[in-house]
Amino acid sequence: MPIPFRLSLSAPFPFLMWLASRFAKKNRVKSSEYKKRHFKLPRKLSFTKYGARYTVLLLIIGVAAINTGNNLLYLVVAMMMSLIVISGIMSESSIRDLYITRQLPKHIFAGRPATVQWTAKNEKKHIPSFSIFIEEISDKGIKTDGCYFIKAAAKTTIEKTASYIFPKRGVYNLIGFKISTRFPFGLFLKSREIDSPYEVIVYPQIKSIKSIARSIEPLALHGETPEKIKGTGTQIYNIRDYAAGDDSRLIHWKSSAKAARLMSKEFEREKKKRLIIHLNNIEPEKPPDNFQGEFESIIEDAASLASHFIKKGFSVGIKTIGPEGYEDVPCRTGAAHLYRILKTLAIIQPVKTKDAKGTFGLKVIGM
Repeated sequence: MPIPFRLSLSAPFPFLMWLASRFAKKNRVKSSEYKKRHFKLPRKLSFTKYGARYTVLLLIIGVAAINTGNNLLYLVVAMMMSLIVISGIMSESSIRDLYITRQLPKHIFAGRPATVQWTAKNEKKHIPSFSIFIEEISDKGIKTDGCYFIKAAAKTTIEKTASYIFPKRGVYNLIGFKISTRFPFGLFLKSREIDSPYEVIVYPQIKSIKSIARSIEPLALHGETPEKIKGTGTQIYNIRDYAAGDDSRLIHWKSSAKAARLMSKEFEREKKKRLIIHLNNIEPEKPPDNFQGEFESIIEDAASLASHFIKKGFSVGIKTIGPEGYEDVPCRTGAAHLYRILKTLAIIQPVKTKDAKGTFGLKVIGM
């Protein structure tokens, strides 16, 4: 008779079910993760506003029944207590065997809302879940929206979207989810937590290039610079007679009309510029009060510069200082390389080292 015993205990007495499952488990996992969960309460229960009033009224009627010995009052007390038991059974069946997963965007920026897809799956065979509220358990002040749905039928999956806002760049740890319900009478708020650890790397905020124009003004890099060499650019290098095999699109019709013969255009070769962002992230011996704010501002400037020029087709690299000396990200182009730079800037921190030279700040060199 083990199965009926388990079903009867799991609904009204979750704590007894939790203890029974611990003793009945044959292969115990001896790890810090298991020890952490071993002392974790499987459910949390709190009063709602109406539940507190209901409980106070129950106590008053109970005291009156004891003092007066009135059977009708005993009957009312029994009925009110049965509603509490029924509430515990139904709320437990609602949040049990309900599991949540998340799918985050591949690239997340600080200060920008990130749309995250939640998938709630009810793995119970026959019993649906009602009035479920889901929220993310996280650290470092992440702002997240909760998710509410009225019903999740048995063996069904529900997809919802939530907005996450990460206030600063860096590495964030998402711990898991909290599932709560007030079903069926709204007297108590019962909740359970689901462990779902996930590490998120948040890129620095990308500013408008106009806000950091002072940093790029000496470069005067607004496009590719033409060289006086024949190539495939956009500036006309020479106009010559049309030869067999030339592309007809290269015909210069105005010159052809003047010369009364076909003339072909030749273009200058354009030289691609390279940028190297030197980020001297040395922490001064006596940092100023606003050092951390200035450091974060410089990181955002570096990220904005890299994003701006890579999108214009430039080859961009970055040079920083790590605990063991200089660390370079070589000059490359393309979106994949941009995200490599942004990942480097997302996790970089001020360092104290005697080998590095120079002062704290940002310097951009065009090559």
